[in-house]
Amino acid sequence: MLGARIAALRHSRGMSQQQLAAQLDVSASAVGMYEQGRREPSGQQIVQLARLFGVSTDYLLTGCAAQPCDIESLRRIVSFAQKKLDKTLLLRGQDGTLRAVTDEDLAALLAALLA
Repeated sequence: MLGARIAALRHSRGMSQQQLAAQLDVSASAVGMYEQGRREPSGQQIVQLARLFGVSTDYLLTGCAAQPCDIESLRRIVSFAQKKLDKTLLLRGQDGTLRAVTDEDLAALLAALLA
């Protein structure tokens, strides 16, 4: 399944196996073997793939995006950080206006970025 996700993500970016191989510093045949499930990328390569494709390592390994419990954990982390900083986090809109960011806003954003 990992191989199928790698292949799908590579195709969605219009990348060749050779281009992906260059990003991972491996041969194109190694990428082909990853995609066929005949070989597994290293942990470091999985992290590289996640960053390159903008997905979480959880997604690469399991096919699942952030779980609701993950979002709740992120909300608690954001709330704790705001209390520790004793500051309100602000978001600047495209029109330049600022608005307070709620715990839920930031947790949802983080979850989307990690998914």
